[in-house]
Amino acid sequence: MGQMNVSVTDRLADFVRKKVRTGQYNSASEVVREALRRMEEEDARALRLAKPAAEDILADLDADQLDAIRMRVRAGIEDIATGKFTEIENADGLSAFAEHIKGEGRKLLALRARTSASRSAKGRPAEAHSATE
Repeated sequence: MGQMNVSVTDRLADFVRKKVRTGQYNSASEVVREALRRMEEEDARALRLAKPAAEDILADLDADQLDAIRMRVRAGIEDIATGKFTEIENADGLSAFAEHIKGEGRKLLALRARTSASRSAKGRPAEAHSATE
């Protein structure tokens, strides 16, 4: 076991001594080791929460959400099988494709805004659109 000398504030030193006096720990080293083990566990937990595994994400989904995901995956597989996909070769290709998609989205938003403004000007209520259209 490696050895290390550590300086702590008076308040922390009193806290460690109190833990030893209660009989909960046999030495100051045991208190510090336990505190460091807990810190390791907390860091690992924070990392798991920051980057959850697919299983963690799936566990939080309800049956309808899982069914919707399955349907989209099946549709994607069908698209690939029938050649309905865009192949991207490298980072530059990905950037160009992303810009193309953003441009298409901007055109769609502008069209919706014009349609909504036109309906409002004619006194008709604007249609609601979902984000997935």
